[in-house]
Amino acid sequence: MENNPTRGLAEMVQSAALGSIAQSVELRARDLLLDYLGVLIGGSVEPVGVAMGRYAETASSDESSVYLTKRSSAAVAAMANGMAAHILELDDVTNESSLHPGVVVWPAAMAAVERRHGTLGDLLAGGVAGYEVVMRVGEALNAESVYARGFHPTGVAGVFGATAAVGRILGLNPEQIQHAFGLAGSMASGSLAYSQNGSDGKRLNAGWAAHAGVTAADLAAIDVSGPVDVLSGAFGVLSAYSDKPDSQALDSDDDLFREPGLLAVAVKPYACCRYIHPVIDACQILHADDSFGPSDVERLKISILPGGGPVIAEPVDRKRRPQNRVDAQFSVYYGAAFTLSRGAPGVDAFEGRHLNDPVIQRVADRVELFHDPELDARYPERWGCHIEAHLSDGGRRCVVVEDPRGDARRPLVAEEVDAKFLSLAVPVDPELAEATLAWVREASMESSLSSLGEAV
Repeated sequence: MENNPTRGLAEMVQSAALGSIAQSVELRARDLLLDYLGVLIGGSVEPVGVAMGRYAETASSDESSVYLTKRSSAAVAAMANGMAAHILELDDVTNESSLHPGVVVWPAAMAAVERRHGTLGDLLAGGVAGYEVVMRVGEALNAESVYARGFHPTGVAGVFGATAAVGRILGLNPEQIQHAFGLAGSMASGSLAYSQNGSDGKRLNAGWAAHAGVTAADLAAIDVSGPVDVLSGAFGVLSAYSDKPDSQALDSDDDLFREPGLLAVAVKPYACCRYIHPVIDACQILHADDSFGPSDVERLKISILPGGGPVIAEPVDRKRRPQNRVDAQFSVYYGAAFTLSRGAPGVDAFEGRHLNDPVIQRVADRVELFHDPELDARYPERWGCHIEAHLSDGGRRCVVVEDPRGDARRPLVAEEVDAKFLSLAVPVDPELAEATLAWVREASMESSLSSLGEAV
């Protein structure tokens, strides 16, 4: 193996044998695939999802499915599916790399497998490889530094995960995958500028990464060359997007199909930024305390994790008074105020009439942010929260959450993953929901992915 992390990742992706996949890995991959399909179906009927469905239909090819019901070219299908699955902010997420792997890996992998008439086994193998690469690259980038520079880790690192998945599915050799990574580096992107006005650019960051992954692998397959050390070289992605990169996170000696990073991925129970999830968990405990109500809160002191500030707390005026769904999904002020006032937020909590609720606005105005050194020291491995509610009668309530619900340390079990999927998919199409759930849970590894299309 060359002393080159890009090459090392390429060899890891190519060498993993499908027959070596552990049962625990297969089961978790099925969980994450189902979770992705749920947020995809749920997002497909949102305005941006509808728009991307129309856009996808303009492609002249019908290689791959869009929302399981339409057809388009593989790259465009990957983009549309990635964008739609990222709309609800319910897609899976990682701790150390602070990104959303599922909405870049699965759209690209499914598009590639469908185009090749491959199997569920091919899809899961590509998925495991894609998750591993995007998580390693994300960790190497150092999300806190990436955020501080104004970039979105899902977009920047995501392109490499999508490329890995497609490269594995296409059967590219290590040199080709290495060149595919090099080409992907020219398409790594993802600005945080969407936070200034709550734009749909947030969704595009995921969709474009999936699209670029398909494109990079396809180009490498026809021997288009890319830089051979796009990650850690002098002009590599790590130094371009981060002030504090850690190339050691790219080391690729682990057994990909036995103990992959995929096992540590969190499934989200709340439709908002994961940095807010421990806050929501803590505020639910306060909400359940019948000894006081929202009007009794004079100050609500909330710890914020080091990487979260630019994402969920800035700009302050817009976060305290969110103007649209994206604003609310990325506002610690709003998420805390809603939960303390109304309880656990559903999907519709981050839009509509709730945004102007005077009770919620009053609590949001009383939120003060601080850093808890003990919790900060555990970040990014663990995402905790410390809340102090100071009451009008002089009382105080303190809550500490060590890990948010859905974390690998507090996972949603398979039944909860199924229930989440059905809650998103059934309102869109009950028959589609039932057929998709049955296929993901029951189909053999040898089943053709086209059988999913036939089932739905």
